[in-house]
Amino acid sequence: MRSILSRSTALGLAAVVTASMLLTACGGDKETAADKPLSSAEVYENGLPKDQQVTLKYGFFQGGLGREYMDYAIKTFTEKYPNVKIDMTASPDIANILSTKMSAGKDDDMFDLFNREPSGGIVALAKAGKLEPLDDLWERKLPDLPDKTVKDSLMDGFFESANRVDGKTYEISTSGSFGGLFFNKKLFEKNGWNQNPKTWGEFNSLLADIKSDGVIPVTFPGVYPNYFDWAFGTSKLFELADAKGTFDAFNKNYQNYTLPEYLSPESIERWNRIYELGKKGYFPEGLPALTHTQSQMQVIQGEAAMVSTGSHVENEMKKSAPADFEWGYMAVPFVEKSDQTIWVRSGTTNGNFIWAGKPDLNKKWAREFILWQMTLDVQQFTAEKAGALPLRKDLVENPERAEKLQSSARAVLKYIKENKARAYKASRSVSISDPSYKQATKLIDEATTKIFLGKQDPLPVLQQAEELLKKSLDKMKK
Repeated sequence: MRSILSRSTALGLAAVVTASMLLTACGGDKETAADKPLSSAEVYENGLPKDQQVTLKYGFFQGGLGREYMDYAIKTFTEKYPNVKIDMTASPDIANILSTKMSAGKDDDMFDLFNREPSGGIVALAKAGKLEPLDDLWERKLPDLPDKTVKDSLMDGFFESANRVDGKTYEISTSGSFGGLFFNKKLFEKNGWNQNPKTWGEFNSLLADIKSDGVIPVTFPGVYPNYFDWAFGTSKLFELADAKGTFDAFNKNYQNYTLPEYLSPESIERWNRIYELGKKGYFPEGLPALTHTQSQMQVIQGEAAMVSTGSHVENEMKKSAPADFEWGYMAVPFVEKSDQTIWVRSGTTNGNFIWAGKPDLNKKWAREFILWQMTLDVQQFTAEKAGALPLRKDLVENPERAEKLQSSARAVLKYIKENKARAYKASRSVSISDPSYKQATKLIDEATTKIFLGKQDPLPVLQQAEELLKKSLDKMKK
């Protein structure tokens, strides 16, 4: 027994001596690897390891903004962090792809992050713990702006417009697309039309002037009737409530589907105003058959004065518009007094979501990629190449940088600067999947173009939709 211990001790001493010699040869460091924390050479400035390979699956909605800007964001990000690979699936149908993956219930096959809400929205997913809360990102510092938090670097209104469920943020958007009426600025200047009506009365006078000059005042794609929402949608309900001093109550009711919904005073007034415009012939007769590109072409060709859409319109139509075409912008003012606030639909784009069932390291890198999209370089590239509105204050407040934006984006920023406007993105805290509710929304969609053409009194339709919604809510209570 003694001889075995002696031999073991000798072997141990030999190992120690050998290790000591190796450490001395490397510079005399007497600490072992286990004793040392990760050195700065082994991690990035964000604290994440350099030597662990990570692949992020990214579900990307490829719409009017194209994909060039996202290819650029991925390229620059992976150059900065070569151990990270981003495997992007780009599709205009990404919402349904997401829904299919979610139905399969396999976290491994799911995207790590995606920039589009799935069909049916995010409320149920958030409540079920399927989405990662992202409130921590508001207080993070940007990679190229170490003295400011994300929250403090944003243009006014975007932090407030974030998608929240039960007070938690599940979506961080990295660019914006404001909604309203976009027009041919040169045509307006040629005819002397009012480019900035500040009240409902002034807006009506503008439409009358345009029609008297033989031009269709307003168009939108009747094939996709929800496009009316860009200019005449939910933001106008909030605008009417705000003008009456009832915004807080209306907002609470809206988020929770507290009845009346379709028959709320704001909803009835909004639809009645649209109906009256329709009876005056301010929309094209062929409205029900128009696609989004056809309606936008009507403006480019001078057949129509304005189109209800988002500020992505310029990028979407860049191959069809003349080189010298310049887009103008206005919001539809539902207010009666010029000192009241005009509410503008804030259509945030690249609203990044992270899937909660992914490994922690993947989720950390997904957060870093969201932050990377908000660097000044990527923001500028996205604004110039895709027509998206940048979120960074230091970009839009810099005259030289702002001048490089597309004309549609410049027009939106000019409007916001010159008017008492508030950007807003409506959100719900309740999810309804009952068939009766789907019937209600379908009923409204099918009646939309008829109401806009002055051929359908909105009240009977709203009453039917309200009954269907009530039916759905009653089922939820049982």
